Amino acid sequence: MADVTDKPVEEVKNGGSEKAEEEAETKNQTVLAEESVEESKKVAAEEVVEEKEKGEGGDNDKDHNAHLTKKERGIIRQVEYYFSDANLRRDKFLLEQISKDEEGWVPLSVLLTFKRLSSLSTDPSEIIDALIKSEEGLLEISEDKQKLRRHPERPIPEHNEEQRKEIQSRTAYAKGFPLETTMSELIDFFAPYEKVLHITMRKYLDKPSKSYKFKGSVFVTFDKKEQAQDFIEKDKVAYNERELLRKWQEKYLEDKKEETKSKSKKGKAKPEEEKLKLPRGTVVYFENSTDAVTRELLREAVEKVEGGWEISYIDYSKGDKTGHIRFADENNGSQFLNKLNENKLKVKEDLELVLRTLSDEEEKTYLAKAVEQMKSRRNHHNKNKGGHGNRKRRGGYDNRNDGKKNKTEAE
Repeated sequence: MADVTDKPVEEVKNGGSEKAEEEAETKNQTVLAEESVEESKKVAAEEVVEEKEKGEGGDNDKDHNAHLTKKERGIIRQVEYYFSDANLRRDKFLLEQISKDEEGWVPLSVLLTFKRLSSLSTDPSEIIDALIKSEEGLLEISEDKQKLRRHPERPIPEHNEEQRKEIQSRTAYAKGFPLETTMSELIDFFAPYEKVLHITMRKYLDKPSKSYKFKGSVFVTFDKKEQAQDFIEKDKVAYNERELLRKWQEKYLEDKKEETKSKSKKGKAKPEEEKLKLPRGTVVYFENSTDAVTRELLREAVEKVEGGWEISYIDYSKGDKTGHIRFADENNGSQFLNKLNENKLKVKEDLELVLRTLSDEEEKTYLAKAVEQMKSRRNHHNKNKGGHGNRKRRGGYDNRNDGKKNKTEAE
């Protein structure tokens, strides 16, 4: 079963900065969640995750848990997560508690200070009764039923590079979940898959709201590499009619690293004209819009269409009757329309937009105008950046912001 943590390590250790997360990814580090008493105090309004009752889990899950109630499954999953390899290698608080006892016992009263366990039950007897029914063999219960420890035959593995790579070898990356998805919904979604150990919701710090928001992608660690491979290599995996992009975590991190290198080289070596050259066959025109349509709704509608489309720019303002969508890859415009029924894109239950590709001359004019607008914005930004001494001295910081802006505009 999956653990119920949903905060990446970067959020706990580095204040959740997006930069810290990107640096960790480019260094091929496995991102796994952790929770301790001190950390739980830092997380305001933490979501209490409860597994939804489902009758249609995977076969192994049904056989293994048929005798358990919903609450018992939740208690077992949460406590065993606390003592799991993935958590203990990072949870300094719990490791400290284990080290206080020569035999590694941890009082149940300490575990009950953890928010997620206490949200499931505050009754020690109920927790112990549930753990007795576990068939995992990870935990041992003291004779007085007041303490827990990892079973002596399951010692805590040493945290080293070899173990990190082994965990990464059975971890998948999946992208395409709606941004409002909760951990509880993810647990339900992955329930039929054998056997998911950990789900990490990838998040970023939204500066305007000063809160962490879901990126729409996850890292999923399976018990065995073959189980992760089966998930990745399925012909199609969809969440609420959205097809998910799937790959090995290692491949995702390698791609991210190469992408960063490529952008760095382009920024240093390529002339301005070449950097702003946009691919052809990428623009579609739409009409029949209303005041209810926003860029966010347009992006959501496009992402629901089978094919995993990457949007570079949506040229539209709320209230306009028409607009343009520019895709990232060459000829994506016509390929996208081929997936639609009569070139109609459903944005809302009662609203469909009519789409068409641009003629060669229309697209040539449109892309030329787009490039000029991008140049103008870029020049304006550079001019303002050099106008003040403090900004000039912080050129590295401003350049990074400029790069993020250009990613949206130019890609």
